[in-house]
Amino acid sequence: MRRVAGSVLHLHRVRISNVFLLDGGPGDRWLVDTGFPLERGTLLGELRRAGIAPADLTGIVLTHRHSDHAGNARYLQERHGIRVHAHRADAEILEGRATTPRLTRRGGSHLARVLAEIENRFPVRLRVDRALDDGDAIGSLEVHWVPGHTEGSVFYRHAGTRTLLSGDTLVTAVPPLIIRRGFGLPYVTFSTDPARAIQSLAEFHGRGFGYENLLAGHGPPILGDARAQALRFLEREGVLQSGTQPSMSHVSQ
Repeated sequence: MRRVAGSVLHLHRVRISNVFLLDGGPGDRWLVDTGFPLERGTLLGELRRAGIAPADLTGIVLTHRHSDHAGNARYLQERHGIRVHAHRADAEILEGRATTPRLTRRGGSHLARVLAEIENRFPVRLRVDRALDDGDAIGSLEVHWVPGHTEGSVFYRHAGTRTLLSGDTLVTAVPPLIIRRGFGLPYVTFSTDPARAIQSLAEFHGRGFGYENLLAGHGPPILGDARAQALRFLEREGVLQSGTQPSMSHVSQ
């Protein structure tokens, strides 16, 4: 467990994907994602190291519905009564009210394709206690809808620490195994609509939302000048034109 930005803790021993804890004190303790089911014991151990019992959590907020991020949410909900929050579009799939889109893209490594097929066969199912919409506030977090990686992917922006929690829509290492560190776009093999995800990235940054710290779903935290670094990366990738204007040339690919 590491404190990375004010009241935000990185439960860093959870390795498959990142889990963060926003600890604003009693009544304002939010778990951002929950990790893969195989890491449940590690997750609970990290909470103990932070001095927090599962019942102390105010709620869970999911960046998206994939099992490496939402995989322990149902356990925490059913065993400890923790409320689960997710964007409305992902909530419909998590609750089985909408068909789960299959991950079928051929790009990426063999391991990535194997993991994508596991995701297809064993999607997370749970009850969402509150369905979120773009512009909502959940505790001290702002909800920004960035569809594409999944239908209901979101960014959470925490103004108090100038932190952006970006899930898998903007990463700082290449999943599923961290073989290369550095900014990355949504991984194609695991994305329902990669072009839409790129458009979401362009639109969010084109609107000028500020942040200094970036906490991604995969990869190390970027602290202090994260937005400036992200803009340079997005310009190099052709997602943004110089001056943070969205570039539609990349979106159309």
